[in-house]
Amino acid sequence: MFSKGKKVTAAAARRITGISVPFGGLQWADPGPSHGEIIRNFFAFLEDRRVLYNAEQLEAVSQVGHSLGEIRRACTETLQALPARAFAVTPLSAIRAACRRFQDDQQEAFRFFDNPHEQRASPGFFTALGAFRATVGQQVALLAAHYDLDVEGDLARILPRPDKDGP
Repeated sequence: MFSKGKKVTAAAARRITGISVPFGGLQWADPGPSHGEIIRNFFAFLEDRRVLYNAEQLEAVSQVGHSLGEIRRACTETLQALPARAFAVTPLSAIRAACRRFQDDQQEAFRFFDNPHEQRASPGFFTALGAFRATVGQQVALLAAHYDLDVEGDLARILPRPDKDGP
């Protein structure tokens, strides 16, 4: 399996649980998915969440709460799959907290902008939605950078934009 000059990957090294000598031997165990694989699966889930990138006129208010509940559930399941000291715990917890905060913030009244006769969502709803998307985008960027993952498609639309004048 291992020969001189071959590189042993971290994933392969985690599976080795023992070595026997003098006649050889190697104990092998499957530790489960790496933290990066767990986060990649979480990203795949987020890519299908329209609440993160849909245009204002396409956003169905009745579906947003359901989608946020699914994101909270996915965050909890992903947190349960990771050890307590994993890097991803803090960003995932922030996304889960943003889901809860949205539920409160969407009810905020904007006295000069609210029109009770309109049949669309309130300005508080869209303000809370923007804050939610910004929080999720920032946390996804942190996770992608730490675990060296690509963020593609519609999910990439919520990532923070780099400063044009920056380094």
